[in-house]
Order: sequence, then structure tokens, then C-alpha cells
Amino acid sequence: MLETELKCMLDKQTYLELEKMFKWDRIKEQTNNYYTDPCNELKKNGITLRVRTKDNINKLQIKVHKNADSPLQICEEAEYDIADIPDNLSPQMVKDVTGLEVPAARLGSLTTLRHSLMYTDGVEICLDENNYLDKTDYEIEVEYTREIPAELMEKLSSAGVRFETAAVGKCTRFMQRLAAILRGEE
Repeated sequence: MLETELKCMLDKQTYLELEKMFKWDRIKEQTNNYYTDPCNELKKNGITLRVRTKDNINKLQIKVHKNADSPLQICEEAEYDIADIPDNLSPQMVKDVTGLEVPAARLGSLTTLRHSLMYTDGVEICLDENNYLDKTDYEIEVEYTREIPAELMEKLSSAGVRFETAAVGKCTRFMQRLAAILRGEE
């Protein structure tokens, strides 16, 4: 499946304003457990490997990023049922889902409280509060398969949402935070 989305980081005040601005269809919690390999082959190939738990169901998910350094995110995605959240994924398992025969180890998790709203057919808004490694951040994603209504973009703009800078994904933010902690820069 191809995912196309606009993404923007928010400050807490803007997040709270947006939380009140819309009547959300769903509010759910989901947890992403991130994996990496010893030589960073997954990262070099633009691949995010994670196990996502949502509604007590685990899915092994792969995202292959198609365009870095843009607020417009395009990813090829696939997911597979998985019984639990393993600490390690075998080289064969990683090869089966990514094509790269490398072992992968679980680094930690990021938990998201997601507000979602199907704004129109083919346009979904997701408002996220993310908690990971003693840090909280906020973001909005507009996922779409059809044209985004101008009125929605105007509404978001009036609330201070700007899709102008490159979006940094959850996995990258998690990895940056982990690296800072390991360097002693908490």
C-alpha cells in the first residue's frame, strides 16, 4: 500500500487548539516498537521496521520511504501478523519482509495517543501526542488519496499549522533521542 501524507510538528498549545477544533471519530493508543540492525542496512535503504500494537493486536510493519527531506511523505507500506513483540528478529525473518538478510534488535518503543477524523472521503486527519524515552512531542498528519479540500488547509493554517519544512518521522525522532541519551546529552 502506498501512503501519502503531509506532516507537521506542533507545539503543545497548537496541539490543544487543534484537539478542540475538530470532532474526532476515534481516539486510540498505539505503540511502535522499533528495530535496527548492527550495520544500519535498514536505515541506509530507507526502511523502518517496527512492531505496532493497537487494540491488543501486533503487526510487523515495514515502511520504505520514497522521498526524504519533504513535508510530503510518500511511503510504501506492508504489514504482517505477529504473535508477540520479540526482542530480536532473525536474519531470515527480516529478509522475508524487507529483502535484506540482517538480524534486527528491538531498541525501544514510542506510544502515541492518536485522534483521527475522516475529514472527507480519502482525506484523514491524525493528531498525535507521542511519548518516548522521557520525551513528549506533538504532530499532525493529513493522509490522503484524494485532493485535500482548500477549506481544511485554510483551517489548519489559521491554527498555525505550516507544512513547509521537512517532516521528521516518529522513528527518526525516537532514534535521535536514543542517540542523545547514549551520548549523555539527556
